[in-house]
Amino acid sequence: MTAPARLAVIANGAPPDTPGERAALARCEACVCCDRLPPPGAPPLLQIIGDGDTLAAVAGSLPADRLTLEAEQETCDLAKAQRWCRAHAPGAALGYFAVLGRRLDHTLANLAWIAQGPAPARVYGADGWLDLLPAGAHERPLDPGAPLSLISLTPQRVTAEGLVWPVRDLTLDTLARATLNRAAAPTLRVRCEAPLFVYHPWSLP
Repeated sequence: MTAPARLAVIANGAPPDTPGERAALARCEACVCCDRLPPPGAPPLLQIIGDGDTLAAVAGSLPADRLTLEAEQETCDLAKAQRWCRAHAPGAALGYFAVLGRRLDHTLANLAWIAQGPAPARVYGADGWLDLLPAGAHERPLDPGAPLSLISLTPQRVTAEGLVWPVRDLTLDTLARATLNRAAAPTLRVRCEAPLFVYHPWSLP
């Protein structure tokens, strides 16, 4: 398989069963799974990466060239998958699936790893998605009236236009700062000093 332009990274959280998640998964050209088999509807499997603790029953039936096992326990399976993607598909746009839900501690750890990984990227969930923007200036389309949140895992200053409550050189020093806003224009213009998550819902409330 040639290097994919869109690559799904599939973890072990809540399965991507909603219409929005399934449609996004169908747009990906291949998938990398975190110590798991691909879920129904996933694109062709590129690689399974992890420590193997959840694959013991099926590992012997997997093609050797589709399985990468890393025994180290300093990082989680998602971080191992990120390293593999950077090495083998550095130009691919990453879409993350099944990283949310189930265990809350896994959800928070997964988001922290994603924020440290390649950007831009997108995290898909049951009710919407998170765009991970790298540091710099960006423009993104908006659906006026839709909820929108800016979420930073690193203290930084952010300016954003196109929102009901403008964000002007605001220091995001907690996770709650700049959340629960709403789109007021068809375009979001945002400037950030570090990676920034932007939350969008699948539809208007």
